[in-house]
Amino acid sequence: MSEQGSRPENDAPAALGGEALGARPGPTSVLMKVLSAALSGGLLVLLFVVIIPELGSLEDVWAAIRSMSAVTFTVLLIGGLVIRVLLAAAYPPVIPGLSFLRSLIARESSSAVSNVIPGPSGTATQYVVLRSWGVSTERFAGATVSVSVITDALVFAGPGLFMVLWVLVGQPAKTGSHNIWLIGSIALVVTTITVILLVAIARSERLAALVGRVCQACVNPFRRVFDKPRITTWPDRARVLRADTLHLVRGHATALCVCIVGGYVLNGFLLVGSLWACGVTHSEMPMSMGLFLYAAGRVATIVPITPGAIGVAEVVYTAVYVAVLGEESQSTVVAGVLVYRALTYALPLVTGIISYVAWRIMRRKEIHEAATAGAPD
Repeated sequence: MSEQGSRPENDAPAALGGEALGARPGPTSVLMKVLSAALSGGLLVLLFVVIIPELGSLEDVWAAIRSMSAVTFTVLLIGGLVIRVLLAAAYPPVIPGLSFLRSLIARESSSAVSNVIPGPSGTATQYVVLRSWGVSTERFAGATVSVSVITDALVFAGPGLFMVLWVLVGQPAKTGSHNIWLIGSIALVVTTITVILLVAIARSERLAALVGRVCQACVNPFRRVFDKPRITTWPDRARVLRADTLHLVRGHATALCVCIVGGYVLNGFLLVGSLWACGVTHSEMPMSMGLFLYAAGRVATIVPITPGAIGVAEVVYTAVYVAVLGEESQSTVVAGVLVYRALTYALPLVTGIISYVAWRIMRRKEIHEAATAGAPD
């Protein structure tokens, strides 16, 4: 049966491929999965063979990782799993009738795919999974865009907010910490611009259209180079996006804040905890400063140039923390960043595979039950 409030089950799959209907993956699908896995494997080899040795001594990095106790890693692992739950919990409030279990399966499947395949592959996967359960295209698009807008706004506003928190608690830091005020000044400027722009757009439909028009004017010259038609609809789409986002936020503000803000902040705790577990001391990097540096690095990884930002995130976070803590802490920082990435890049691969298998089993069972119920006596 379909989710309550969604389209009937027999209407939902009309535009879906056989795999979404429970069929076995075809040769093309299998080939793409193999090629994508090979690409991600190549990037991982590049990370460990080329990038990490340039960032720090491999021997010191592994020694720092091995120094972490099993109890500490278990606590960090639980934190990583809670983040997965929060990411999935953001969708049921804005998609009526969607159960948490189905949202979790769709979200984890999409995370695994986006960590392997370049481009908007994760969004496409989440759409296919939810569409197979009767979630309409309109509902999915509205929820996805709204969650993405709120998440991106938080990412840009976060560094300045954490900088203010760090100042309010007395600027705790190791004597001689490098570059933190430079990073903080840039963060405050970015946060101020983000907050002012968001508040202004929320109050003015005209400004939303103007932002759409400016973005359209910036993109069209590049489209002309590649003989693509000019975009003319972005001002109107910006108006619609503003209205839809405000509607969803007003109706589900508490749930969205708990899930999106909670997931964002917990990611910061997880990264700081990973660095502490690998040898960075509390006196060198208090929690308030660690969260601020996480937020600054997160801005630089908002556009995933590689699948799951593999290679990019490791370099960015290492650079941000070493810029403040100093080069003598480089190996322990690299170790902590790798533990964090194991919990935010590798863990979703595992949970995603489990979710994908669960989806296929559930779809086959649902389709079989529907066929049995519709069969004549």
